[in-house]
Amino acid sequence: MLADDFFLVSWDTTGSGKPRLHVQGIALGLAGALIGELVLDRRVAVRGVSLEVVDSRPAGDGLANTVLTDIGNSPHHTGVRTWLAYLARRSVADVSARMEATGLLRQEAPKLLRRKQPRYFSTDFVQAMWPTTRLRLALVRREPLASQDMALATLVDACDLTGTVLDDPADLRVARPFLTAVLAAMPPPLSDLSRLVRAAVGDAVLTYRT
Repeated sequence: MLADDFFLVSWDTTGSGKPRLHVQGIALGLAGALIGELVLDRRVAVRGVSLEVVDSRPAGDGLANTVLTDIGNSPHHTGVRTWLAYLARRSVADVSARMEATGLLRQEAPKLLRRKQPRYFSTDFVQAMWPTTRLRLALVRREPLASQDMALATLVDACDLTGTVLDDPADLRVARPFLTAVLAAMPPPLSDLSRLVRAAVGDAVLTYRT
């Protein structure tokens, strides 16, 4: 699932168990990924700053179905930024719970009073690293990206996490022009979604730093 892949890129589940970005930024990226799952499944359409349900049949995944139902039950709320803010309130908990349920993650509860954020650790190193590795190899080799990886690439870039995927400066120099071309050719629903995620994360960064 797209949000699971984004979680594994944005959270150091193979090391410290800590987020690689401030948690609000990751929460917004995960919210965008949850919407992106429905876009890729052709259940929701994103047009400009708005979204709408185009296929209300139950989604196969429980969390995706919950998000689809929430959007369908509030047809008067059409703003993508509104849904990003709403979903971000629980996106870390919801996506991590889905991954725990499938055995991909284990959670370590805070042991110190001053540490409120749980730490998350992968149960399989190779599987945890695969989204980052898959994306890096495709970008460095300039290979065509599948739809889900296009969505992952644009959300990672929108959250300023490209350096996590391309952590070698040489790889970044090689891949950056190709990534720029990929982002420019992104289908409108994904490009519109990523643009709004980028704006929301940018606002969250300003709030986080003040």
